[in-house]
Parts: sequence; C-alpha cells; structure tokens
Amino acid sequence: MKRVAMQPRPGWQDKCQAVGFNFHSLPSEDGQPYWRESAAYQLTMDEVLRLEAETRELFDRCMDAVEFVVRQDRYQEFDIPEQFWPLIKASWDRDDPTVFGRFDLCWQGDGPAKLLEFNADTPTSLVESAVAQWFWLKDTMGHEADQFNSLHEKLIDQWRHIREKRWSLPEGAPIHVASLHDGGNGELIQEDYDNVAYMAEVASAAGFRPKQIFVEDISWNQRGHNFTDREGQAVLDLYKLYPWEWLVHEQYAPHIIESWGRTRWIEPIWKMLLSNKQLLVVLWELFPGHPNLLPAFNTDVPLLGKARVRKPKLGREGANVAVLSAEGLPLEHTEGGYGDEGHVWQEYCALPEFDGWRPVIGSWVVGDEPAGVNFRETSGRITGDLAFFVPHYIA
Repeated sequence: MKRVAMQPRPGWQDKCQAVGFNFHSLPSEDGQPYWRESAAYQLTMDEVLRLEAETRELFDRCMDAVEFVVRQDRYQEFDIPEQFWPLIKASWDRDDPTVFGRFDLCWQGDGPAKLLEFNADTPTSLVESAVAQWFWLKDTMGHEADQFNSLHEKLIDQWRHIREKRWSLPEGAPIHVASLHDGGNGELIQEDYDNVAYMAEVASAAGFRPKQIFVEDISWNQRGHNFTDREGQAVLDLYKLYPWEWLVHEQYAPHIIESWGRTRWIEPIWKMLLSNKQLLVVLWELFPGHPNLLPAFNTDVPLLGKARVRKPKLGREGANVAVLSAEGLPLEHTEGGYGDEGHVWQEYCALPEFDGWRPVIGSWVVGDEPAGVNFRETSGRITGDLAFFVPHYIA
C-alpha cells in the first residue's frame, strides 16, 4: 500500500458534480476541500484479496454477535428502549434484508486489518466511493485501470434481490427514500441528500420507483395507522439515512411499534446492534484474540498500561473520542454531543502514516458480500468529519 502524488484533473469540481457528487468542496482540515485528488492510494491485487477476505470474515463474526445478543437478551447494554427489544428479535428472526454497511479498518499494509467500528445503519461517503472515485480512475488512468470497487453493480443486484426475492414486488413498485433536510438552521444537508439521491438511482435501476423525501416530511396518519409523506401517500417501504438510535427516542417512536408489520425499513431495526460500539465489546467477548479485532471493554481497567481509546457507544464522525497513552496521558480528543449513553474502551491501533497523513480504510459490504474500499485521511490520530476523501487504484 502506497500514497502516490497525483495531478488533479482540470475542472475536477465540474466532473464531480456531473456524477451527482455536489459536496466535494465542503471545508475539511485547514479549510481545504473534502475531495482530494492531489494524491491516491495504491493497492496491489494481493492486498485487495486480503482486504476482501478479512471484510467477509468480519461480517460473518458480526452476524454471530447479533445472534448471540438476541438469544441472550443483551439489549440493555446497547441502550435500546425495552419496548423495541421484541421488534429487534422479530426482525432478526425473519431475516429482514439489509442493503449495505461500511467497516472502518486500521491497516498498516501488512498483517491483519483491525476493526475500528462498523457503520452498519447509516453509512455515508457512498456516492464518492461508488461513483466519484470510479470516474476519477477512468479519467486519470484509462479504461484498463482497476479499483477495488464493485459497489454500483452490487447495490443494484441487492436492491433487485430485495424487490423480487424478499418482498415479492413487481417492477415499478414504489419506495420512499429519506434523509434529514437540515440540522435546525434551514440549510440543506447536501451530503445526506446526495447519498440518498444515489441510493434512489440504484434502487430505480433494480426496478423500484423511488420517491425522494425528507424525514421532516413524514407524518402519522391516525386514521390509517400508517406513516405518510407530505402529499399524503402512505410510506410503506422506506430507506432512511437517519439512525435508529434517534428514531426510537423521538415522538413518533410509539408509531413505529403500532405500524410494525405494515412498514418495511431499510436498514432493518436489527442493525441497531451493529451500529452501536458496544458491538466491539461483544465481539471481543465472543472471539478473544481474533486477528481482526482489537481488545474492547466497558472499562479501561483491562487496558491499563496500553495506549487506548474511549469512544461513545453512539458517537458519529469521530465525535467525543479520546486517545490516551499507555501511561494514561491524553494524546488527542474531539468534542461533540455524545457520551450520555456510555462509552467503550478499545486498544489503540496506530494508523499508518504517509507524508504526514493517516488513512482509515472504509471497507464496504453489500448484502453479505465485500464490495470495495475507500480511503479517508487526516493528520491526527482521530478520523473525524474533517478528514479528506482520497481515491485509490490497483497497481
């Protein structure tokens, strides 16, 4: 694995926007644009095959962890309201389908990759991973160049599998796709909107008829006992880029239970157990010493004398993370609004360093199959919302 200096494409901003990637210039570290093509990460085919195999292994072990939590009724440590425990069990037992997820991995380029967390419910960086970096590859290296990236094709296949085999729906079946419009300031969250627009595109290619809406548009129809959109259309099948851990604590939470069996959700509610960092503790409990896992606990006592990281169970985008030295001295931390739900402690995995930049590898799963990687880099130890997205290619 190498980091290689590249020449940015002339007019790269227009090229990004042409493929539906409109938030390319969001300010990241030092105010620089989020999308960075002045460099690229190079992988060998052997490295790709290794990442693919280890991603498949991690997904299988995560499925074992969900089965364990459901059978042992271990929901409370995930801070899930008790009234939703039966729904999670029912959703898991009937094998409600999933579309995708993204593992965040620490990998030095040799030895096993280590799991940092699993973005299983609302993973973003999708449009830049599936589309933008693919067109960058073809523009800069030609049509014979390759990349560890089959996201687009596999997403279409998975949506078609859900429509035809899991939900038995005809061609042109409606589905709502929703994201949050804004965080309270009235300004569109462009990143979420573009990610959902792309998901609508692949769902459409799979035979669905998507309708893109905002979460704020969804209301409850008391007479019909179902959710509706702003035009009054029933929301029966819904892809939401909005986390379950928020939904189950909001005013419409009782209606999720009331409409259970009439509303189908992507991602399904059982993925709450994967998007919570308590998963890391359960995985280490079940598979201690696994080469792709880092020791993780609900207290730092087992990690005393080692560099370690404190993470909020429901934290997002690297917020409220603290890195401590082996002596317990603070090395780096981030601010944010998470942590009331509790924390986990994980042994620190030092990211590799290239020219002063430290990359995290995002390894995608579609259905239960590995589907490609992306690289996000930062100068610090914690990969947060100011990290850059850097494309990659196979040597």
